Amino acid sequence: MSSKLYRAAVITAVASWCFVPPLHATVATNDLLSPELWALSNSPTTQAAGTSGSGTGEISGTCAVRPEINGDEYTCDSYIAPGTEDMDINAVEGWQAFLPAANLLQDQVVIALIDTGIDYRHPDLRNKVWLNPGEVTGQDSNGNGVDDGCEDQVDGDNNGYLNDCHGINTLVPRQHPDGSLNAAAGDPLDNAAGHGTNMAGVMAAEGNNASATYHGGTVGVAGLAANIRIATCASANIETDVFPLIPGVGVPAARESAIRQCLWYFYNLKQAGVNIAVINASGGMSKHINLFGFMYPLVADDYLLNTPEMFLLADLLEAADIPVVAAAGNNSWSIDQTIEERAYFPAAFENNNIIAVAANNNQGELWSGSSYGRWSVDVLAPGESILSTVPGYPIFPQESADFVVTDGTSQATAYVSGIVAMLKANQGTQHLDAFSVKRLLMSSGKKLSAGVDKTASAALVRLADSNGKGALTCQNQWFSRRQKPKADRMIALPGETVIVEFQSFNCANPAGTPPISVQVSPGGTSFTLVDNGTGVDTIANDGIYSGSWTVPHGAFEYTLSGGFDTVTETTDQLQIQAAIVEDNTDNTDWVGSWWASIYRPGFYGYNYRYATVNDPEKRFTWSPSVN
Repeated sequence: MSSKLYRAAVITAVASWCFVPPLHATVATNDLLSPELWALSNSPTTQAAGTSGSGTGEISGTCAVRPEINGDEYTCDSYIAPGTEDMDINAVEGWQAFLPAANLLQDQVVIALIDTGIDYRHPDLRNKVWLNPGEVTGQDSNGNGVDDGCEDQVDGDNNGYLNDCHGINTLVPRQHPDGSLNAAAGDPLDNAAGHGTNMAGVMAAEGNNASATYHGGTVGVAGLAANIRIATCASANIETDVFPLIPGVGVPAARESAIRQCLWYFYNLKQAGVNIAVINASGGMSKHINLFGFMYPLVADDYLLNTPEMFLLADLLEAADIPVVAAAGNNSWSIDQTIEERAYFPAAFENNNIIAVAANNNQGELWSGSSYGRWSVDVLAPGESILSTVPGYPIFPQESADFVVTDGTSQATAYVSGIVAMLKANQGTQHLDAFSVKRLLMSSGKKLSAGVDKTASAALVRLADSNGKGALTCQNQWFSRRQKPKADRMIALPGETVIVEFQSFNCANPAGTPPISVQVSPGGTSFTLVDNGTGVDTIANDGIYSGSWTVPHGAFEYTLSGGFDTVTETTDQLQIQAAIVEDNTDNTDWVGSWWASIYRPGFYGYNYRYATVNDPEKRFTWSPSVN
């Protein structure tokens, strides 16, 4: 497909583009590459015939590869498929609805980025980077454009990091062998992999910054909000010891110890009064990975994140009320913990402050590389063919290589983090706690059919929208869906107690739903799910309705019906098979995790078996008679 030529044009909020294509409503900023940001405003584009660059009049999507920039012009050599109208986050509508909170003038909203660092010199990012108030002096005596406090070799805030003006770098020791502080540990410059700079651009690349000397580049979700900044912790790098059986293969990864160091750093900043609005965790790890379509069975222990220390830190961050937005991963499989080796952390942690994100494309479909999870992934966001910033020299020395087009749940995660930051900087939503933010995103999004069985909410996150939808404009949007047990069919032994939990809330508000009645068939009995902090319900008025039911001795299969599932738009049903005890095992075909009955009190004889409790793999067949 032939290339097309674009020229920059300074515009106002009511856009009137001076170049011919694309012929659709687009992102209303003067940044050169704004038309390529389909995730912010998605419509098919038209290559107009007869324009410079030999357009064809063909309908297409946005740039599929890095645009070639020459001054205030750029060309694209190939394009993605035409986008489906309105499969985006409604950024333009959100910018119009955003009302900055007045009390944030001296209290910036900070996005905490755990990644490879950030190129804080990038022209689209340098004005969006956090300055540590404990380090800076507000003076630049030598006129080099750097605050003197960032160069004075003094640990101004006494936190053990020297000159950590923008964050820290965990890839180097904090101290030298002689005990003195290592200045490199206070410098999170992204000059090794580029991933962190890419995420920063998605979240908050500065908008409307085109000038006579700079073309303006791109704009991030929060790029037009004056009080939002990015602090970063460099923890990931290109590592060659992630896969012990295939040494020397380099992949971007972070060690568990480095992630913990980052989390403690941001937690301590929060305790010191820095307004950490959200932690962006675009990385993660599982015990197995999808390598060329096969489950690769071994990841080095140093990179696994489901450690006792990380579980405790997840609880600590929840108690500190810090939202953590986490990528579902790029393994193209479910991260629900029915298969433990595929569970992807930190997204798979069950804390209420963690928002797990899958990726969609410009058609509103699940991106082919995205992991997912009906019980563990919360929302969707754009993640295919996303144009954003990358570091300049020395990684990409070409003059025009400060932007690339990439895919991943990382990019989707960054979009959600940018939205959360805007919520925490917006007058009407800044007060929301972490769980309320999560509820708001799940209830206010645009439902995608591709996400109904792949995520908890099926919601494409929206910054603002019509008809009461959108995070900034949410009104009367009910979300209700079962969250436990984490299956629609299960096996339980007679006498076993089953805990049932239902999420139910209106936008961010958990109040207003009456107790939920669950009917049991056969038998005609019922039980109630409540949100009052009694019985098995641990916290009152949190939007989680809980109850319990004990499997009786009697029928083989029970159906528990109750609670309206707003995603499937049907009454929720849970099928429970009572345990089977069978004789003549030697002549029986059986599949699943069954134990010889000698290990089960009350059952005797080696030829009896029973199904284990709460094992999702307990599916079985049998040939002769069942007693």
